[in-house]
Amino acid sequence: MVIPALDEGASIGELVRRVRAEATRLGVRHEVIVVDGGSVDGTPRWATEAGAVVVAQPGRGYADALLTGFRHARGAYVASMDADYSHDPDFLSALWAARDDAELVIASRYVAGGFAYMPVFRRLLSRVLNRVSRSVLSLPFRDLSSGFRLYQRRALEGLAPRARRFDVLIEILARIRAEGWRVKEVPFHYRQRQGGRSHAGIVSFGLAYARTLARMWKLRNSLESADYDDRAFNSRIPIQRFWQRRRYAIVLGMVGRAESVLDVACGSSKILEALPHAVGLDLSFKPLRFRRQTNRFVVNGDVHALPFPDGAFAAVICSEMLEHVRFDARIFTELSRVLRPGGTLVVGTPDYGRWQWPFIEWWYNRLLPGAHGHDHVERYTEASLRARLVEFGFEPLEAASIWRAELILKCRKRSGSGGGDAPSSAAMASGAR
Repeated sequence: MVIPALDEGASIGELVRRVRAEATRLGVRHEVIVVDGGSVDGTPRWATEAGAVVVAQPGRGYADALLTGFRHARGAYVASMDADYSHDPDFLSALWAARDDAELVIASRYVAGGFAYMPVFRRLLSRVLNRVSRSVLSLPFRDLSSGFRLYQRRALEGLAPRARRFDVLIEILARIRAEGWRVKEVPFHYRQRQGGRSHAGIVSFGLAYARTLARMWKLRNSLESADYDDRAFNSRIPIQRFWQRRRYAIVLGMVGRAESVLDVACGSSKILEALPHAVGLDLSFKPLRFRRQTNRFVVNGDVHALPFPDGAFAAVICSEMLEHVRFDARIFTELSRVLRPGGTLVVGTPDYGRWQWPFIEWWYNRLLPGAHGHDHVERYTEASLRARLVEFGFEPLEAASIWRAELILKCRKRSGSGGGDAPSSAAMASGAR
């Protein structure tokens, strides 16, 4: 348990004793770390006498205290709470009960069953802050600023937040989500502080919050965010939402009812979510971690050397991947190898043979500079893509497009091109997850 504290002598001793008692009741080996920010009211002495380990904060601000506590904590689970008794230690049992459901469990004031007992103005400010943050960052959570949390240690490794005030809570949540970890909220009753005074300044926090929100917006709209493709499907930008949903409908329609499917470079795409029996493969681990919440079979692997037997699948999806890698014959030979003769290959890529996509890409790169558009290194036209597919043993059957800018081809692997009978998706993924 990490408790940042500054002049909380009125409550810190009893708080530490109650935290330890609750952890003991739960049967949990524990340590209580009080990070002291330079108190002059005896806080370190009261905390030590109650059984806490007191660590002197090296810098200033809530974020520095919290991160200092994280660095000193040795447990596989790390909890954080306020020192002012606004967080009831008895609620630790609810956080602990949900520890296997998510890598971050939040005591939430704003989900059903939660409540915040605080002055009207402060409650209004808190709700506005959380609503704005949720909207700007497209995070499906209600209480982004709650400091009463339980983390699995592995979700904290390598986060390196830059925020220095209470806005660090929003940054940590956004970064954990960007890494693909699970987040769960449990309803919690927040109460006013018991003694002492708040150390949060509204003006200074507002400025810091705005800066953090801007940085996290860039993160959330970049490829560094594990749920990038998933969020685009429900984007508040009408064109992006339409585009994702049109691709979704076309690709799934072309795949049909194939009993064994591989989605190559799946990312966090909704296409894979719609195919629970399919195997998703991606070179990046973060989107797989995110998609693992809905799909059992995800594989961290490289399209240049697919970790599956010959003829393993009745259908293979390769959507929006080819433009991101230089042409390599191994890509096409591997797609052919794992597909059974007569199987279906669905390939999608921007069509650089028409004016529509270059025009869209120009704007895309300026409006969302951290997104996909800037790293297209191979530019296919419909003619050049068809030629490649025929060269490697595929017969194009059907073509569709989104606004004549994105090309999607349905192909059949010609008989005699190799492959065999397809094992189940479960068998394919069991050895490669």
